[in-house]
Amino acid sequence: MTNNKILVAAMSGGVDSSVAASFFIEQGYKVIGVTLKMKNCDNTKEKTKSCCGIDDNIQVKLVAEKLKIQHRFIPVREEFEDKILRYAWNEYKTGRTPNPCVLCNRYVKFGNEVIRFAQEMGASGIITGHYAIINRELPNKARLFKGSNADKDQTYFLSGLTQDQLNLCYMPLGNLDKKEVRAIAETIGLPNFAKKDSQDACFGYKGETFAMTLSRYFNESLQQGEIVDEDNNVIGTHNGLQFFTIGQRKKLGIALGKPAYVIDIDKGSNRIKVSTDQEKLLCEGFYASNMSWLDFEEETMECEVQTRYRQPLQPALVTKKGNKAVVDLKSPLSSVTPGQRLAIFKNSQLLGGGWIEKS
Repeated sequence: MTNNKILVAAMSGGVDSSVAASFFIEQGYKVIGVTLKMKNCDNTKEKTKSCCGIDDNIQVKLVAEKLKIQHRFIPVREEFEDKILRYAWNEYKTGRTPNPCVLCNRYVKFGNEVIRFAQEMGASGIITGHYAIINRELPNKARLFKGSNADKDQTYFLSGLTQDQLNLCYMPLGNLDKKEVRAIAETIGLPNFAKKDSQDACFGYKGETFAMTLSRYFNESLQQGEIVDEDNNVIGTHNGLQFFTIGQRKKLGIALGKPAYVIDIDKGSNRIKVSTDQEKLLCEGFYASNMSWLDFEEETMECEVQTRYRQPLQPALVTKKGNKAVVDLKSPLSSVTPGQRLAIFKNSQLLGGGWIEKS
């Protein structure tokens, strides 16, 4: 049986999740902290950046003591490796550019283990430090809106959540900015009020791309191939499709006398195609698969879309076709990348999201 006055707080050791938990404690809720261990943080062979680093574990324990709440660690290493790391590596190998953060939210941070723990504790929901707004005006249907601070808004990464998951979410930071959150943390005496934000993927080695780290983690050989121009003339070689993305300009390993951009990644031929014409990156429409529909009530709607994090919303006509979305952009958009996430909005409300396919 759930208790509406009991909530589980997903705590990373950072200031955002700590302040989010404190808000509900002040309102009289019993809050139980939980931290996910996504890898063996004590294993020296895995000295990567991580959401569950040793320093973070120390910080989260100190915060829990300060807030005077129960706290538990939950191991999710297998889920993290299977659903996130293996998925990302497989996407890279097919010439796509993955967005692991979207799947991490759906399958790990709001996944079965966390929900099961909340149920065992009798909790009615899960608190997180995401910068997004949950609206509960409708009965039994939470709606997700963009946070008021565009630079911190994280709804794009939450676009894979199901309606059932959203109904469990409590995100109290959506109308705040980071300075305000840090000021609150300092005022209530949280030991991590000055802790630096994480800027990169949570799993990786310093100085490496995410793809480089995954190639070492899974210890799989890379396949060399050709770099060609628009006429399929060979102009160079590459060490693996995994290290390229649509629109990439730097570290191509070629010299054409002027900037060149990746315009196609072909798994079949194992070729990278480049062009010096930046307009070749422009896209007028595309489709997305495996859609997570939330509140898309008509077959076709005038909406706004995002195809990457922090991108300004782009006006588009979106047509719902089962678990696919067909997107007709009002203005051409550069570097729409297969494997990345499409997020669909209307008046700042998230209506759904899916995986971008070739236009």
